[in-house]
Amino acid sequence: MVMTAYIKRLLFLLCLLFCITACGYHNSASAPNRLGEKFHEIAVAKVENPTLERWLEPKIRSMLHDEIIRRGQLVWADRSKAEALISIKIISISSGSRILGDNDATLKYDKSLKVQMKVTDAADGTMIWNSGPVEVTESYYSGQEDAANELVTELLVRKLVDRMSQAY
Repeated sequence: MVMTAYIKRLLFLLCLLFCITACGYHNSASAPNRLGEKFHEIAVAKVENPTLERWLEPKIRSMLHDEIIRRGQLVWADRSKAEALISIKIISISSGSRILGDNDATLKYDKSLKVQMKVTDAADGTMIWNSGPVEVTESYYSGQEDAANELVTELLVRKLVDRMSQAY
């Protein structure tokens, strides 16, 4: 009886161990990226911002830098030493009504940010990767526009780096 309880506990712990180790977690530094082995050091060449939102360019630069460093797949370099250069074009940023109340007063808003990111070979300018237009939309309540701006920018940067990291 005591032995049976011991075996059950041991089997339970083994199953738990297998579940934990098989959860799909992997070190992102060893994960492949679409830039290939040749392009390991990157820098931002430019951020084109035709909008009136002047805070957006430095925010995207900063968040992109932090996200790439956090993932550890690529190395952030000075532009003169980079093997690949990133160019970002902000296509649009907009807010709109999402949910209207009884008197057609807006109760909830949408914030959308749409950009395109291109990565080129620093040596000859050939295109390595193009994200195509990437858009993120989040909803928010009145008075939360600053938080929505921060969130939509962060989600967009993550989405760009996710796409760049998908080597299939």
